[in-house]
Amino acid sequence: MASIPIYRGSFGAPQAERLLWRAGFGPRAGEVGRLAKKGLPGAVRSLTRPGSERLVGPEPRDAQGRPIAPFDAAGHDHMWWLDRMVRTSRPLVERLALVWHDWFATQRVGGIPQKGMLDQNELFRRHALGSFAQLLKDVTKDPAMLRWLNGDKNTVRSPNENYARELM
Repeated sequence: MASIPIYRGSFGAPQAERLLWRAGFGPRAGEVGRLAKKGLPGAVRSLTRPGSERLVGPEPRDAQGRPIAPFDAAGHDHMWWLDRMVRTSRPLVERLALVWHDWFATQRVGGIPQKGMLDQNELFRRHALGSFAQLLKDVTKDPAMLRWLNGDKNTVRSPNENYARELM
């Protein structure tokens, strides 16, 4: 199997901007210049080994000016996550959380509580830059996934293979 060739071209503002679009959701003001100054190895390192998360900018509010309530108000869980995607200091983590959410698709229906979906979102974020094998083990036991694909009804005498089919 051939390996992917290592990029040896220049790394300036255009490449830094492209990297921020591919490894996140696009650059914020001043971010392209800061990333370009790090050079390619430093830029990649800063995205793949981020520090603790900081959310940049004001917290979102609902139409009445109140802070959003992701655990309580309908739709606020979605606003909460979109806000994180936009304001995070760890864009690759949020991008990968979105990838894993698409890969291991669930949604808040059939009795899955909003908290269950937010917990699953945190699971994807926690494993975003880690071991895929561990992510797979944890998703397999995740309450939202078990409920979504009927794993909570799985018994020895009546196995439910929905999750196995989806996984394969």
